[in-house]
Amino acid sequence: MITAGCQPKVQNKPVDVTAVKEEITILMDKYMNAFNTKDVNTITALFADNGFFCGTDPSELMDKKALSDMMTQSLADTSAIYSYSVDKREIRVAADGSSAIVLEQFTMPGISPKIPTRLIYHVVKAGDKWMFDFISWSFIPKNEDIVKLNKALE
Repeated sequence: MITAGCQPKVQNKPVDVTAVKEEITILMDKYMNAFNTKDVNTITALFADNGFFCGTDPSELMDKKALSDMMTQSLADTSAIYSYSVDKREIRVAADGSSAIVLEQFTMPGISPKIPTRLIYHVVKAGDKWMFDFISWSFIPKNEDIVKLNKALE
């Protein structure tokens, strides 16, 4: 009982959230620029080896290799236009500064000019490098368009 009571208190270093957000913003811009230029090598280097990645289709639940293969195949199509610019980005840094949730919203005309896309990322810091260990892509139709979409799918 005495040993348990004499545990040293762990001193947490204060996290400079602004600096962490700036680092993550650099990562996110690097990812977007690589995607827009179809630079598969840069994109896939940002995926954690043990990552989990979810596409827009319910069947698209992937590990790093499966996502890398899909990206390689998709971005090799020179007729497809996958470039985008972010309309909204939110970064929520964990208390310890070693991970964050990132939300991005945009419209990618080459996939759907009318239905916006939302990406949710979980980024982790491995040494001095930020990586994606989770990404989920989803379409986010406006509430007023749900009835129209349901009717179109009948």
